[in-house]
Formats: sequence, C-alpha cells, structure tokens
Amino acid sequence: MNRNRDFLAGLVATAFFALVLFVVIPAYVKGPSFIPGFVPPPDMWPRAVAGLGLVMGLLAIVFAALKMRKPGGDRIAGLGDRISRNKKSIGRFAGLLLVFAAFGHGLPVIGFVPATLLLLGLLFVMTGRFERKFWMLGLTIVFPIVLYLLFAELVHTPFPEGMLFSHDFPTL
Repeated sequence: MNRNRDFLAGLVATAFFALVLFVVIPAYVKGPSFIPGFVPPPDMWPRAVAGLGLVMGLLAIVFAALKMRKPGGDRIAGLGDRISRNKKSIGRFAGLLLVFAAFGHGLPVIGFVPATLLLLGLLFVMTGRFERKFWMLGLTIVFPIVLYLLFAELVHTPFPEGMLFSHDFPTL
C-alpha cells in the first residue's frame, strides 16, 4: 500500500470516528434521567465502538508516519493518477455510501433485522470475493438473527420493528 494513502486513510478514519464520538453521539443518543447501577447507559456501545475506531485511526496515522520516515523509492503520485488507478475502489466506496444511506432510511420502514440482512448481503457482494459464498450467505442470515435474539431475549432491548412489520401498520 502507498505510504501516503495509509496516512490519509488513518486521517479520514480518525476524523470520522472523532466526529461520531464527540459530535454525533452527544447530540443524538439521549439517555434517561435515571439509570440503575447494573444497566449500561444507551451511549455505552456507540462510545466504545467510536473510541476503538478513533484509536485504530490514530494507530494507522502513527504507523504510516513511521513508514514515511524510512527512505523509499516510491514516487509520489498525483491525484489524477490515483483516481485513474483506483476507479473500481472509488466506485465501491460510492456504492457503500449509497448502501449505508439506504440502510439509514430503510431501517424505520422495514425494521432492524430485514435491513441488516440486506446490508450484510450487499456488503459481502461489494467485497467481490465469492470463493466462500456459503459462509457469506450463512453470516448474512445468521448474524442479524442471533444479534436480535441476544438483545430481545437476553437483554430485553427490542430493536426497531419498522412500520412495515409492526402491528399498527395502516392497511388499505
């Protein structure tokens, strides 16, 4: 991997997770006024994931900076060269943004489990590696269902059902 690209990827990941950790979570994840001592607050897992992503982004920056200090024969490519060499990756990234936007908009309509099934299926398809398609299909189906059962039955935290599958869906 190009040393500059490693540095930029770490910088983008750090900026993204810092934005999520310090802006999005405090603004949009509301907690109740009283939480019993044994129950984690609603922002615990989002903060844990965002904090881990922030640390990984910072580590990527540090490792890329250490690599950039070493003398190397790599020439620094311009932006046009990078775009032309990485058209497939850029297209996949744009598709990934569209998939996550569709997931965010579809979640209130179809609910967590169906939206996650579709999201995982599309993410596996976007990887472009089909040698283990049975594993992909199995994880696409089993992971959201196990996650739903874990939270619904063990922790008693319901996931959003969505308007389409809820009992108060308006009929024609």
